[in-house]
Amino acid sequence: MFRKHEFLDLNLGLVKENFAVVSRKDRKLWEARGFTKIRKYPLFDYRPSLSEIVMLGMPLNIEQFGAANFAGSRITDLCPFCGTYGMGGPGFFGIKLEGNFGVRWLTYCIWSAGEHLLLDGRVLECHPRYSSQYQPLLSPDDYSGSLQSLKEAVTGMTIESIRVSADTFELRCIDANAHVHTLQSYKFSDAFPERSGTGQKRPSFTTGEMKDWWLVTYDETHLMV
Repeated sequence: MFRKHEFLDLNLGLVKENFAVVSRKDRKLWEARGFTKIRKYPLFDYRPSLSEIVMLGMPLNIEQFGAANFAGSRITDLCPFCGTYGMGGPGFFGIKLEGNFGVRWLTYCIWSAGEHLLLDGRVLECHPRYSSQYQPLLSPDDYSGSLQSLKEAVTGMTIESIRVSADTFELRCIDANAHVHTLQSYKFSDAFPERSGTGQKRPSFTTGEMKDWWLVTYDETHLMV
């Protein structure tokens, strides 16, 4: 009788699976991380080679991992288009961190997460229609260039603290000049831009709490929605 894989359909907000395509020789490493092999897993336009396997695991929300564990870690990268549904992505926002825990991604797993994040009070992204109003850090007129500038600005910053309540998130980090910067999100804020389709603002999430929408994953893994 067929047994469903234990990490299929995780039902973690929008996230269904946390998968990794890994070398067969690294199987024990990933098993030690709690991942298990799956025989058949649909990956759009990619077929693992004979030397590769697909493994599924269970990400932790930020409360389970422990927000305090990030203190003293260092930002090494960020990505505003994490997550995949096969032929595209939901626009999760991920921060790559290196610390005593090794390397992890802390990812805000909501649709178009950059529209619901404020860095030092300035929204990260918005639809081009509202660009002149909100002046997002990631400019629609030069997205790749502004993304590179943002990465250069935050890479190397040290996490001072992360605070999460039911409706709020705040990450405080310190740059090389000892200046403090804050990355914030809220369940709802008038500082967030309108949606392009409706022209209306929307809440960041409608079910659960803020902690449920920030997931901690291993590097080289992907979140499927």
